[in-house]
Amino acid sequence: MTEKIGILALGHGSRLPYNKNVISGVADLIAEKYENTVVRIGFMNMDDPNMDEGLNAFKGTGVSTIVAVPIFLAHGVHTTEDIPQILGISKENRSTTIQLNGNDVALVYAEPLGADQLIADLAYKRALEALE
Repeated sequence: MTEKIGILALGHGSRLPYNKNVISGVADLIAEKYENTVVRIGFMNMDDPNMDEGLNAFKGTGVSTIVAVPIFLAHGVHTTEDIPQILGISKENRSTTIQLNGNDVALVYAEPLGADQLIADLAYKRALEALE
């Protein structure tokens, strides 16, 4: 892939620091592993930056597409209703276009993490850790 993409890692937000720490940590890990990807974070509520601020943080980065990735395990009201509404994303095609630095930038909405072998492996790892 030659285009420069952005990933907006989305979190719910919390009055406690743990949610923000996890979302920031995941974003940092993505950025470290995938060098040509610009990663930012945004929260639905209670934490900063909010989702709009997270999108604006891509200004000047040269990304042509931003993928909003909810760091949620499963679909719920937030992932199916609230987040698309906040981002102005069409439910039908899960995308829209936003303006950054006077340029049209595609904004695409990804699925939540879901049932995946990597999640299963992590759950098993956590189970083993609990036994130690």
